[in-house]
Formats: sequence, C-alpha cells, structure tokens
Amino acid sequence: SWMISLPVMEYNSPGSSHVWMLVFVLSFIIVTNLSVTYTNGQQHDIRRNRHHRRQVSGRRFYDYEFENSTVVPLPEFLNTKSNISVREGDMATLPCMVRNLGTKQVAWRRLNAKDNHFLTVGTFVWVRESNIQVDNKLEEGQISQWNLIIKAVQKEDEGSYQCQITDKVLLRTHVYLTVKLRPPPKPAVILTGKEFVDRNEPIRLQCNATGPKIPEDIDWFKDGTKLDTRATKNPNIVITKYMSLEDQAFISDLVIEHTDTENSGTYICRSSDREIASLKV
Repeated sequence: SWMISLPVMEYNSPGSSHVWMLVFVLSFIIVTNLSVTYTNGQQHDIRRNRHHRRQVSGRRFYDYEFENSTVVPLPEFLNTKSNISVREGDMATLPCMVRNLGTKQVAWRRLNAKDNHFLTVGTFVWVRESNIQVDNKLEEGQISQWNLIIKAVQKEDEGSYQCQITDKVLLRTHVYLTVKLRPPPKPAVILTGKEFVDRNEPIRLQCNATGPKIPEDIDWFKDGTKLDTRATKNPNIVITKYMSLEDQAFISDLVIEHTDTENSGTYICRSSDREIASLKV
C-alpha cells in the first residue's frame, strides 16, 4: 500500500471545486501507475519462478523448475555400434540404448526408403513384415534397450536406420546395416562306410557329392581301377545313384556282397565336378 499526501483546502473557498477535481484526477493517475507497476513485478516474478529452461552439461540435458527446485534429466542415447554387418539369411540386431526415457517413446524408421514410414513405435510393429520386432529390456540406472531385430535378413534390407525419441526436441541416432552375400558352396564329396569288414560280410559305402549345382554323376574306383557293375564282370557289386533336391546333392551307394580278401583295398568315388574322396577298407 502507498500513502499519498493531498493538500488540505477549505471546500467552501473560492474556486475550490476546480482545485479538488484536479487533485482527484492526479491522485487517480498516480495510484493507477503504481498498481500496474506492482502487478507487472508480481507477474514477472511468477513467470521467472515457473520458467523452464534447458541447459547442456557435457552431453546430458536437464530441465530446471525453479518453483519446486527439482531437476529432471532429459532422455539421452548411450554409445552403441553405428555399423552392423551380417550375412544374408542371418538375424540382424540394430542396437539402441536410452537413459532416462521416462514417459516418452522410442521409434525406429528406415531412411531412404520409398515410403520412409515408421517401422516400430515402442514395441508395436507398424509394418507387415513378420521378420521385424523390438527387443526391449530394462536395466539399472534408468537405462533401457530398444534393439531392432530383423530375422532372415536379405540384401534389400541393407541401408541406414534411425532410432529416435518422441519429444519436442528431436533426439535420434543412426545405425547402418550391411548385408553380405553368402559365398556359393564349394563342390565337395564325402565318402562314408566301415573300414574293417569280416570275410563274407558286405561292404557298404556311400558317396555324397554336393556343389553350387547338383553333380550329374558319380564314378567308383578300387585301387585306381573303375568298377564295372556288369554282371559278367563283378556279379557281387551293386551301385545305386539318386539325387536329393533338398540337400542339393548327388548320392551313390556301393554294395559288395560275399566279400573276400581280394575286396580289400582303397575305394574312391569321383563326382562329375572332378571332386574325389577315398576310403581304405
């Protein structure tokens, strides 16, 4: 409150009505200005006390609220790998770790894509691809993991991905995924069977030949001589051949009935790719 001194005059003095009117107007103007000044000062103090501002300390952001003197740390990303390489067909894990997420959400999106839409928000998957999911884990110290999982990754999945926090200030980090093509399988031949066989017991050997393309044939040799399955030559020898599309292999079985010591020796199978395997019986 303020006290204002006004001149004392006789009301019935000559010209007193005009003087009193002038004094009243001046007093009203003074009181109004003082009131506005005080009110503005209060409002400035209120705004200052309620004011929120952000300050950077190293890499960590804080919200300062002066009214209740509390400090609320803002979300921040932790350092993780920014380049991930996997082979085609394997599972890719794109890392994203956040501290002090609070009530905000983490979202993943793929950059430079045709649609450029979100892949995930929180743990919800926004795309139809069934090979995408989010691995969410809570750790100590207000740290949480929001890793993007891509199963059976393909070459077209290669590119830049963005992990971001939904906030007024855009916080984001990037991970680049490189998909390596698998080298074609090399031609290979595997020969299996018993190395020691009693007299009159059968010798049973199997030759499994694989390659980028299924071999067309397999030949058998004993001590460097090609085996002839014609009955007039070797009536006790039976060779069967078949193809496995599932295993991408050509398989041949060699069976020799009623064995004798003359059947001992080194057996070799050779695929049409000129790959060989041997076994001494």
